[in-house]
Amino acid sequence: MRVAAEKSVSTPVGSTRIVMGPAPLAASGVTPDKIKKVIKRTLLELPALTTVSVVELATGNTLAYCSRRRGFNPVATAAHQAELLRQQQQAMAALALRGERLEDILIPFRKQLQLFRLAKNGQWFVFLAVRAKNTPLALARELLKSIVA
Repeated sequence: MRVAAEKSVSTPVGSTRIVMGPAPLAASGVTPDKIKKVIKRTLLELPALTTVSVVELATGNTLAYCSRRRGFNPVATAAHQAELLRQQQQAMAALALRGERLEDILIPFRKQLQLFRLAKNGQWFVFLAVRAKNTPLALARELLKSIVA
């Protein structure tokens, strides 16, 4: 796993800041500009957002994140999130689901919804966590679908 210093990039969304991680692998097909656009748009369109991160699937590296939740570090959970997606892909392969591809995963908690949306190339994904009572699930899913495309 690569280790690189994080750097902050200010955003126009209040005092919220985007923390950039290591540069993505060339094979991931995502650029730093795309990463910033994904996070900024998510912040603007989901006011009940607590966390958004962009993660490389192969390495589990957090490429960038923004969290409004104190004490939460998405970098520490990114490898587990990536493993969850890889395991689901392996389960799909074992089930021989031809013509299917994993698009997103929802994990509903009592107070929070967590969504994972895999990029079309399958090399990176966006994770977001929102307050369940303030965010329509359909809105969050459609937003992720449109920005990750």
